[in-house]
Amino acid sequence: MCGSSPDLPPEKDPKEEREKAEADATAAANAKAAANRRAKRNQTLLAAGAQGATGTASTSTVLAQGKDKLGGGG
Repeated sequence: MCGSSPDLPPEKDPKEEREKAEADATAAANAKAAANRRAKRNQTLLAAGAQGATGTASTSTVLAQGKDKLGGGG
């Protein structure tokens, strides 16, 4: 044991660490953007009265119901 140095972990390359951090950040940003797009698309479908990606859209506007103005009369 004389003269032996303690086992040190190998040195990490700062450039590799930075590139890995950038790649991880890019992947996280892309995943968040995709989730936002899905949420926005689903919100639009709900606002339009659709029943989801496989359902059919139900139109419930005033004009589609044969009314010319809002309210009970028509």
